[in-house]
Amino acid sequence: MTKQKAVVLDVVRSAKCHYTAEEVYELAKLILPGISRATVYNNLHALEREEMIRRIRGEDSSDRYDSSFLPHGHLYCTECHSIKDFNPRTFPDELIQLTGGTFDSYELRVRYVCPDCRGGGNEAISDPV
Repeated sequence: MTKQKAVVLDVVRSAKCHYTAEEVYELAKLILPGISRATVYNNLHALEREEMIRRIRGEDSSDRYDSSFLPHGHLYCTECHSIKDFNPRTFPDELIQLTGGTFDSYELRVRYVCPDCRGGGNEAISDPV
């Protein structure tokens, strides 16, 4: 693995949120000042193809990247476009029951307006992934 690819992977894996490609580039530049935007974007695509990271398709905003392959869902704020992980405790069990066995993967996205955008602040999500 190249030094640049390793840095891109480390940035995505160390994220406490789901970074956009541009955010990954800005953070990677702090570690490797000479890294180019194209190198970051190319490595994000390569890491996705190699199934080392997952791309979360943006609806009204840029795609974001996730390093967790554990079963989980995403809360997507339709106002600020933030994405937060959540653990739907019974959902995978229901899928197993409905599919009659196992499944490869699933994507669950809940669209809502987060408490910050509603003016409430401090969003509480149990069991984040």
